[in-house]
Amino acid sequence: MTPRVFVLTVDREIQCFNETAKHLDEMKIPWERFNGFDNKICRLNAKDTFDLDRAGERLEAKHVAATLSHYLVWKVMQYQPDDSFWVLEYDVRMVDGWKEQYEQAMSVMPDNVDIIFLGSCCTKGRATTHIGENVYEVKWPLCGHAQEIRRSALPILLKEQQKICMPLDIALYQQAFPKLKVMTILPPIIVQAGPSLPP
Repeated sequence: MTPRVFVLTVDREIQCFNETAKHLDEMKIPWERFNGFDNKICRLNAKDTFDLDRAGERLEAKHVAATLSHYLVWKVMQYQPDDSFWVLEYDVRMVDGWKEQYEQAMSVMPDNVDIIFLGSCCTKGRATTHIGENVYEVKWPLCGHAQEIRRSALPILLKEQQKICMPLDIALYQQAFPKLKVMTILPPIIVQAGPSLPP
């Protein structure tokens, strides 16, 4: 049994979202569509660069819209009775055996966890502690396509992520994650459709 599942998309036809919806239905995962900010409408681009891995890189409308969409779903989650939520982006796919792997992870998951990476990238070379089974404390993964967010994380996410100055996964790494208990399921049980992400 999964927590309540929100799938982030926008209020227009996107083939990849349609394919994800069909995939989740085939996996018998109940889900809810959550229309966020559309980067075709939200045209904000930053003047400043964030210069993390490519000198001169600027925040584009797609980064701003993605951050605002996640922020909006966190805000909505704050007013729901549930204690845990899955937030999935519109292009996710479950791996074979995902359900058994999820149950295995939950059997050893610490009670005080705030965020669980169900899917991730860029974990190699990070400080890592094996918790048990397929659960690791990695400081910290990137990618935001599949996370389980506990109610305990929401006050910190909503406070720390108001500053939009870099792509959301990097901003979380810099701003919120150091103040949260973050766990990662490895290998990931949810991946993105399309090109493979670095492990």
